[in-house]
Amino acid sequence: MAGSGIVDSELSLNSFDIGSGGTTGGNYEDLLDFITILSPTETPLLSGLGKTVARDTRHYVLLDSLESYGDPDVGAPDVSVTPEGQDASFQALANRKRISNLTHILRETVDVTDTQRAVNTVGMADEFAYQLRKKMKLLALKIEFALIHSQWNAQTVIGNIGGTPAEGRMMEGVLNYIEPDPATVGTDYLTSSEEGTITECGSPFARLTETVFNDHMQAGWAKGVTYKTAYTQAVQKREISGFTTNVTRNIQAASLRQINSIDVYQGDFGTIAIMLHRMIPTREVLTMDEDYSKVAVLRPILATELPKMGNSTRAMIEAELTLEVRAPAANGKIIWGSSTFGSAT
Repeated sequence: MAGSGIVDSELSLNSFDIGSGGTTGGNYEDLLDFITILSPTETPLLSGLGKTVARDTRHYVLLDSLESYGDPDVGAPDVSVTPEGQDASFQALANRKRISNLTHILRETVDVTDTQRAVNTVGMADEFAYQLRKKMKLLALKIEFALIHSQWNAQTVIGNIGGTPAEGRMMEGVLNYIEPDPATVGTDYLTSSEEGTITECGSPFARLTETVFNDHMQAGWAKGVTYKTAYTQAVQKREISGFTTNVTRNIQAASLRQINSIDVYQGDFGTIAIMLHRMIPTREVLTMDEDYSKVAVLRPILATELPKMGNSTRAMIEAELTLEVRAPAANGKIIWGSSTFGSAT
């Protein structure tokens, strides 16, 4: 007020106060109407393996094999022949082997308040629908991880007993199925020729070399296997890319740029695709002929909205499935590689 010696600070405004700053903010905030998620979402095994049906919580596969036709190092003495006029002779039939895997339940849940669904949100039309899509992607990643790393576990108690959750039933993932534990498949455990092939880079650790890689391919070939794909983390992928021969990179000639993460190695024992996979252990390479592995589904991925118990919308996303390995020998792994590219440790 003039002449009073008092300055009314509430009337002192500048352009910043009238704009976006201060308490009077007159401008809209500059918030992009979009949400960015950079997390990886690749699931090569879940997406790439064939699908089949499981009809019980324990899924069985029968294994059989042909008898020996002769030893090439023995040669002529091992050649089969039947003399003219000789009566037929018979031998007892060999028993087939039964191996199995357990179905594995995986679940994600969503709980969004009705208030959050009603307010004006950024980057989405409905918070519940957004969270549902996000959890579906997460569930797919968890299934992929289980297909690789899970270890057989039988569930003996169903539900919650005395408030303590039961220990869940778990499948045998591919890395463990390469060398099945007899306890998981009963008395019909596998012989060395029926198990997957495991090749060591060194003792305890060493760089993956082309010789080791080819030794592994040869060991699989000796069992009748031609691996189609090698799944590997970044370190071993770089080691393979450093092989001096036989690596063909996927290059688009028109623009001279790499178009995906798959290279091809052409060796003495077939052509194998080299695929980057984030879930393979750093020191290992998983090799597979995917024709002999399937994802057996007992209950497909299903999102179910649950009954309301308050002012929120809830849902459960669940699946029950297992890894069906029709021939463990069709898979293998190279182990004990280095943890750092170019290093032996």
